Amino acid sequence: MKITFSLHAGGWQGAAAASHLGEPILSPPAFLGLLEVQLGLAGPPTVVARRTAAFLVALRVADTPERFFHSSLQADEMGTAAALLNWRDEWLLAGWDGKSREGWPSRLGDMATVEAAAAGRIGLSEGERLALVAERLGKRRIPIEKVLVLEPLTAFPLRWRAVLERLPVEVIPPRQPQAQGDLGAVQRRCLAAAVEGALAPVAALAADGSIAIMRPFSVEAAEHWLANRYHGAPDAARLIVCDEPALGASLDETLRATGAPICGFSESSSLRPTVQALPLALETLWDPVEPARLLDFLMHPVGPLPAVVRRRLGRAFAAEPGIGGQAWTAVRDELRAELVPEVDSEVTEWLEGARYDRLAGAPLDLVVNRIGLLRSALQARLLKVIEERGVGEADLRAAVTQCSAVMDALNDLRTSAADLVKPRLLEQLVAQTTADAANTLAVAEVGCVASASSVAACAVDSADEVIWWMPGSPKLPAAHPWLQVEIDALKAAGVDLLDPGAEMAAMMSFWIRPILAARKRLVLVLPPEGAELHPAWQLVSVVAPQLLITVLEQDDLGKVAVAAQELPPARGAWKFDPGAKWRGTFQAPTRRDAQSFSSLEIAFNNPALAVLQDAAHLRAGNMHAPEQDTRLLGTLAHRLVQMLLSDPAALGWSPKQVEDWFGPAADKLLKTEGMPLLAPGSSMQLTQFKAAALAGIISLLAYLNAAGVKRVEAERPLNGTLGALALRGDTDLLLYLDKGATAALDLKWSRAARYRDKLAGGDFLQLALYAHMVEQETGAPPVAVGYFTFLDGSLSTLSAGVFGDKARVISPKDGQTTGLLIKGAAASWEWRVQQWQAGEVDVIGDGLLPVPTVPPDGCLPRGTLGPWHLDFVRLFGQAEGEA
Repeated sequence: MKITFSLHAGGWQGAAAASHLGEPILSPPAFLGLLEVQLGLAGPPTVVARRTAAFLVALRVADTPERFFHSSLQADEMGTAAALLNWRDEWLLAGWDGKSREGWPSRLGDMATVEAAAAGRIGLSEGERLALVAERLGKRRIPIEKVLVLEPLTAFPLRWRAVLERLPVEVIPPRQPQAQGDLGAVQRRCLAAAVEGALAPVAALAADGSIAIMRPFSVEAAEHWLANRYHGAPDAARLIVCDEPALGASLDETLRATGAPICGFSESSSLRPTVQALPLALETLWDPVEPARLLDFLMHPVGPLPAVVRRRLGRAFAAEPGIGGQAWTAVRDELRAELVPEVDSEVTEWLEGARYDRLAGAPLDLVVNRIGLLRSALQARLLKVIEERGVGEADLRAAVTQCSAVMDALNDLRTSAADLVKPRLLEQLVAQTTADAANTLAVAEVGCVASASSVAACAVDSADEVIWWMPGSPKLPAAHPWLQVEIDALKAAGVDLLDPGAEMAAMMSFWIRPILAARKRLVLVLPPEGAELHPAWQLVSVVAPQLLITVLEQDDLGKVAVAAQELPPARGAWKFDPGAKWRGTFQAPTRRDAQSFSSLEIAFNNPALAVLQDAAHLRAGNMHAPEQDTRLLGTLAHRLVQMLLSDPAALGWSPKQVEDWFGPAADKLLKTEGMPLLAPGSSMQLTQFKAAALAGIISLLAYLNAAGVKRVEAERPLNGTLGALALRGDTDLLLYLDKGATAALDLKWSRAARYRDKLAGGDFLQLALYAHMVEQETGAPPVAVGYFTFLDGSLSTLSAGVFGDKARVISPKDGQTTGLLIKGAAASWEWRVQQWQAGEVDVIGDGLLPVPTVPPDGCLPRGTLGPWHLDFVRLFGQAEGEA
């Protein structure tokens, strides 16, 4: 067997130019694994998270207040363990035997003490594995004819050098220039600069096209250019070099979208759906709950509970963000009647069981049990996928492995039955198990262009044309984190650490490998203007200053003619076929059996929006963010008023009695319907809400007492008709006064100015509809209607002498009354229905043409809608000329 060995061979992707049967090209992990198999040393794979947990136990055992890592360990256990484990592994790879030496600096002595505590606890490091291989190679021969090494032996750590010394090694010198013309001249000058330090520009270039330097305006344009270039010559001997994972993954997506085989660039990400399941499941342990994460857990495609169960509960949680509220309880009651007891108990355990303080932590045994439940669910799903030969097997296996690794790491951390685990430690364990979560779909496809995910991997092979993709800021060797006295002490103990300075000096020989890999042509596609320049491009620009950068979008190379097509602009009116069959189902632009104020307001003021919401039945997401959305705050305030007035005696309470009631009632309500206000980071919104709601409720009671209210119905359902149109609504408060009189109030989480302006301007259709339905139900109109605003505790009404002297009485302009508004609403509805039946719908948005139709005489004037409808407005399209 003849092996080609390189520190960077793992970056080569796709098919090689020639057959390598019996002559593999191996990276260090692959070569080490092969040697262990040949020597009988192969063992189970080591898991980073488990090694880190085991090392953390050793740190705890060795820890005293005098240790250099003591304070760091108290602040961040897993972070400290991971950092010091890296120190240990690097020293072992450089030849450390794990023992202390006389006179060592204190930090080295402390690490030796930890190493003694770690003996037998932690899986083998790369250095320890190499030491065993070197020892076994001294006793056994293996069937390796030759090892061709593509880097100088000094570039390898000491333990690797010890292994290579026991093998038939041949060090391959750097690739020599192999191109002719301009490219060959540049290759020779770059190689001389990297190896000999001789920097001299090329005297003249023939402009033979063997070198092209391009810079696009956008990455997307360059990706499509490359896809077109592939389709123009799919069998060309090309090599794409891209060492930035995100850019490579994006390029593959464009290749796939244009019908070209992908290269297999993979961007490690913790956002793969299957590996998100564990962190979301662990989030259910903590109090306070993070509502957004809990909703993610419920709506995520992968989880420990049946998807249909989680989604039904997720919809309830989105409507009322809490556990135990009205919407949640209704769904849970339905599920209890449908689910087998085992599944129902799992729902209770995951969502309604005990939660633990984030600062104190949760019992380790409970956490391990929860992860085990998730793993069992994932294994069952994996088995089903295998049996049905479905997709996603690799992702599910990764998720099962992730759960197992975290469970093993937690078990390694166990010291007693009372152990507690904090969120930060779990987050770090999960992060370590998902650090290399690759895209399982990112596999080099048959017929793809050969590619390299690192510039150094270009030493593996060459190509007629090399396309170096977006060379940006390179990764540089990091300086050692140790003091010079510590490095000297390690060296005296036989620890031969790689010199960052020497590594830096050798970097240019790695950086020019893509240039030397080109046999006929080099295409350098630079990142868009403003990105940092790669040192190799800076070297090329010095040795060949005559080279010009071509703007890719302004060059004809690789372009194909595309016929221009006019994009249809958004229009201010939609036209439908009045004779279409579906029109018989929708005589009006709605599928509601009764209309409310909200639906009528939309139908009158933006009919296209009504069509999307009512006829098409589209719905926007409704997760609440308290700092951005006051609707949740208003809903909670309404619920508190409803809870208070459910007790008839509350009408006579003093402010002190209301205050005593408010605290416990608000706390209970927030847990069941207002979790966003309890989430970490929401304390200011919570305090402001409680203060405003309490003050508003006390003011509201004062107004009710001034009116002599005898009884209150909160959230009173109302029904009525508007001609032939059925009406429905819920008035926030229906008040019963002396002698059978009534009044209706609408409660707003706002200040009074806006609603006083609406009353003064005659824009109070909502109150008019309530008054109309109350009259139809009771036989008499209410003596007063009005708005109560929580944020200033103000009541604004049209009727004097009902709510006392502090109520603000507003006189509408032009003598507007509730009766006139009802007549205008009936006319407006009839007009909009006639438009619909004629196949016309007004689309009202900024910049849309034609302009909206002017309402006919007798109809209500067209108003504007609130910003919460913008999700639907975006579906209208983009106005012509809009950026």
